[in-house]
Amino acid sequence: VYKRQIASFPVRRMDFNFAQSRKYWFADDPFMSHFMSNLSSLFPYGEQFFVDSVRAWRQHVNDPQLQKDISAFIGQEAMHSKEHKAYNNYAAEHGIDLQRLELRVKALLEWSKHWSSKKQQLASTCALEHFTATMAEQLLKREDLTTQMNDPKLYQLWMWHAIEENEHKAVAYDTYKAIGGGYFTRVWAMVIVTISFLWVVGGFQLHLMRKDGQLFNWRSWGKGLSILLGPRHGFLTRLIKPYLAYYRPDFHPLQYDTETLVQHWRKRLGLATVEQI
Repeated sequence: VYKRQIASFPVRRMDFNFAQSRKYWFADDPFMSHFMSNLSSLFPYGEQFFVDSVRAWRQHVNDPQLQKDISAFIGQEAMHSKEHKAYNNYAAEHGIDLQRLELRVKALLEWSKHWSSKKQQLASTCALEHFTATMAEQLLKREDLTTQMNDPKLYQLWMWHAIEENEHKAVAYDTYKAIGGGYFTRVWAMVIVTISFLWVVGGFQLHLMRKDGQLFNWRSWGKGLSILLGPRHGFLTRLIKPYLAYYRPDFHPLQYDTETLVQHWRKRLGLATVEQI
């Protein structure tokens, strides 16, 4: 049994302003700056999908602690949607059209809602939350990468988001288990989500690089793909082990204990804890 180390987690009210942010803010590089914008385009409608899928089952959850965590989860995800909308508006100021990508995400999620059950949608949220939590954990661990974020506001946005993804990483999963969700639906959802995620992110990256006139910037592609897919230290390469762990019958998100890491970053960014709210 894996127990949370804090009673619940806080909803922090953030209000980022990216008016001074540059176009290529990640290592002065088009590929990596666009890759982060690529991820940001997924969040406004993606986070709403997470909230809807958990909220749909809330009345079936009897655990008072989990009910508290669901409330905080909804609050944190709503704030993520808001702040990534602000990020996407900043991108638009630099001629990066994320709104079109956001609408593609919206259409894909609406299509999936039409063809899947409420339980399958919650299973998909569990899978996507595992993606975001493990990517966030990597971000918190990899100062060799995060020190390349040359904009203080965007740096704070991504590190704040990474902290909160780890704070609430078990909520959707615990809700799924509480309503009797089974192994087969959970792992089949992960297979579908993985294929969809790679297809969407790959397509969006090509789109952003092409629209920015960087499609044949081989130096930027080489640098970016090395950061993401390098055999030893690639950002995505290092996600393979925790990704495969999801397929174990006894998997639980809190088997990956990130509490010490998160505490370190809360202090570093001066973010409130439960005790301070």
